[in-house]
Amino acid sequence: MNMFGKIVLTATVVAASAFAAGKVACVGNSITYGYGIESWPDQTSYPHHLQGMLRENAPSDTVENFGVSGLTVRKDDQASYWKGYRFAPAIEFAADTVIIELGTNDSKAYTTWNTLAQDAAVDSAITADFEALIDTFQVKSKPHVFICLAPYVNNVEWNILDTAVVNRVNPAILRAGLEKGVNVIDLHSRFSALENPSWYLEDMVHPSVEGAKHLAEIVYAHLQMDTLHVTQDGSTLKAPKGFGYQWYKDGKLLEGETLETLAVTGEGEYKVSVKVDENTLSRIVTSPLKVEKTTALKPGAREMLRERSAGDANMAKSARRFDVQGRALNARGPSHQKIYIKR
Repeated sequence: MNMFGKIVLTATVVAASAFAAGKVACVGNSITYGYGIESWPDQTSYPHHLQGMLRENAPSDTVENFGVSGLTVRKDDQASYWKGYRFAPAIEFAADTVIIELGTNDSKAYTTWNTLAQDAAVDSAITADFEALIDTFQVKSKPHVFICLAPYVNNVEWNILDTAVVNRVNPAILRAGLEKGVNVIDLHSRFSALENPSWYLEDMVHPSVEGAKHLAEIVYAHLQMDTLHVTQDGSTLKAPKGFGYQWYKDGKLLEGETLETLAVTGEGEYKVSVKVDENTLSRIVTSPLKVEKTTALKPGAREMLRERSAGDANMAKSARRFDVQGRALNARGPSHQKIYIKR
């Protein structure tokens, strides 16, 4: 409320309420590519199964596999996805939906002889380069982005260990997802050889034929959740029900705004990342809500404002300075001259 009127907030949902996958780019490493199970033409990788699931309801949806074995998300790594032969085609594809499954190979950078500073530097690089990759996909199109926390792995020979994934890699990926306000699929909680050994090849890193299908089902289920939206009651926004929240304004994270509701303080586009499951770290981001601010003055307020302005002008006039003989003085007259104020 201001002294002359009230703030009226109106909102418009910018994105459609129903999710449509459209052109889907599956970006990733060997888990996406289908290492150990691929055939030509591809009938076994998770992107292939995902396309079949999407086309049941949307025949025009197209899924492209941009996975490359052995690659990392870190730009400065020799095996970086940024340097891979599928990076440029993935960007040029101009996808409507992007699913990024990277990080498993980044776990190799954590070794027993690393210092704490070296581990922290790898953490920071994973987060920063994940954020940069998300931004890069916004250049050719404005896709719905889903980033995946790396699934369970355990291969000592390749130095791909689950302890590094759980303690270092996935927290770094999650930070990027929260900072950029994109959807997060917690594959680690949903895809594990410990609970479903038949989903893995013997190397305990890559999905089997059966596992690839289940991996596609997990991704598909999260895509179908991308229909959440914010509701509004006056100047208060409310998130869909969930187990954790992070609010954003105009694409920027609002520090400390982690409650179910948000008090709006200005116009802009608002959205919220919702933790959708109590036992996983998966998050779905709502459609943006455009909040517009207009000022509506109360009846008669304009007249009151005019009268006040006129009164102020008269007061200024009546407060002119005069000498002892009643002559008007210049405001910058001699400082030693005695002055009188007429009211």
